[in-house]
Amino acid sequence: EEATNWKSPPAGKNGKRGKVYYGTQVAVKPPTFVLFVNQTDAFNDSYKRFMEKQFRENVGFPGTPIRIFWRGKDKSWLEQRGKVKRR
Repeated sequence: EEATNWKSPPAGKNGKRGKVYYGTQVAVKPPTFVLFVNQTDAFNDSYKRFMEKQFRENVGFPGTPIRIFWRGKDKSWLEQRGKVKRR
């Protein structure tokens, strides 16, 4: 059921679509999550609010302040895989 409710992110500023690879909870007080994505700037503020709402409703944090960090791939990781040319 959860998979059918997935809302893919809209295209970002540069026309590329953001991808959420995975997420993990890294702290309890306050509940803190890190979402690993391809590009942090590909997600607009409305989609970030949507994801926060989904966490509140589906994970069980109604009314609790939560923190969500969006972490993109760093350049060194991309350089190792030949995705970005070194200067």
